Amino acid sequence: MESEIIKHKSKTIARIYFPCVNYKSRSNNKSELISRLSEEIDDSDGGYAGFNTKKNLKKYLREMVFNKAGNNNRRYIFSFNKAKIVKTILKTIKKCFKVLPGRITNIFVFPTFSRFVKKEMSSSTGYTPWSDIILILINPSSLRNNKVLEKTVAHEFNHSVFLRDKKCVTLLDSIIFEGLAEHFCEWVIGGDQAPWTKIFDLNINYLTLEDLNGLQKNPESARHAGPSPVFGQLRWK
Repeated sequence: MESEIIKHKSKTIARIYFPCVNYKSRSNNKSELISRLSEEIDDSDGGYAGFNTKKNLKKYLREMVFNKAGNNNRRYIFSFNKAKIVKTILKTIKKCFKVLPGRITNIFVFPTFSRFVKKEMSSSTGYTPWSDIILILINPSSLRNNKVLEKTVAHEFNHSVFLRDKKCVTLLDSIIFEGLAEHFCEWVIGGDQAPWTKIFDLNINYLTLEDLNGLQKNPESARHAGPSPVFGQLRWK
């Protein structure tokens, strides 16, 4: 596993880990790639890249790296532009650290071939499973906009700081959790609105909250619900 250290004024503020930079599959076996991505990630104070077991890490990667209805006959080949990714993350983390200084942030970079991430998230997404641990997933062949990666890193950085002394359990927690991260991203990075955000008319917000309240009282009814601005094509999973 390749890694890079980010320093600010001679102090280490982050570490970037690349479990796999170049990969050419010998078969169409997805498990082979998942094993390659996780084999060198060992248990630490933050678990296995933020997960309590390697099995759970592998489960997450399987869901995020591939299309849920993907082509099982595809052979996966990729090569990250490591220098470009490191340069972008380094620049972003330094900006974030100046605003929210603290502990060392551990960043794991994985590939993703998800059509949703490519089309709806502009080829970059992230997840923060634990405080000070960030997972960044990038489509190796289609990431063109460094600004999108900056926004992804800044968004997840805020999550990683939030989780140092707080938990995200309820729907209200989640709204605050995401709102703070996006506000932080806009403040630190600036630029256009992130591709994963959308501003709704106030009346639509009221209707959406009413829908959520109804689903909370009667979850079974959600199985037959129509499209929702919150959950996309399916309101409930």
